[in-house]
Amino acid sequence: KGKYCKFFGITLKKELLESDAWARVSKSPKIVEVFFYLWSCLQWTKIKIRKKKAWTVTNNGDIEVSTVKMRDKLGVTKATCTNAIHLLIEVGLIRLTREGRNKICHKYKILYDVVNTNEQRWKKYPDKNWKDECPKSPNNLVGKKTQFKSHPNTVNRKTDNQSNTVYPNNSISLTNHTVKDDFEE
Repeated sequence: KGKYCKFFGITLKKELLESDAWARVSKSPKIVEVFFYLWSCLQWTKIKIRKKKAWTVTNNGDIEVSTVKMRDKLGVTKATCTNAIHLLIEVGLIRLTREGRNKICHKYKILYDVVNTNEQRWKKYPDKNWKDECPKSPNNLVGKKTQFKSHPNTVNRKTDNQSNTVYPNNSISLTNHTVKDDFEE
């Protein structure tokens, strides 16, 4: 129905808007949309504290979001969605609590306003970043380093001194493999 999950709104405080983390994130509106989408996935519950009612988050740290669903709702590509999540982790606005693989979603925790002040990483951003916590793709043999190489456990063709040339007059390479046998019945 809508772009986001059900949520009332988000309050962006002056401290966040003037921070280096938000300056880095707000360069691309798609990254901001991904952050707002994750925020919209928070589930709020009303509790009583000293005869007053207050709202509290029940699923922060367990926000389980499929990137496929997020991409469909926001209309972004796979690379844009992945880069946005990596940047949000790097600047400290979100944290990965479970790395999903094989059709299991990642779990996220939002580190803005709904957590204690000592957990808000984005305040320390320019001095410290969390790029090493970004989910990495599995160790596949695909990429520039392994583009034209064989499997590491097999023989390297370049150092094995094998000839790649074919000589047309070579009788071994032009052997006829049809066999004519007479069968007696």
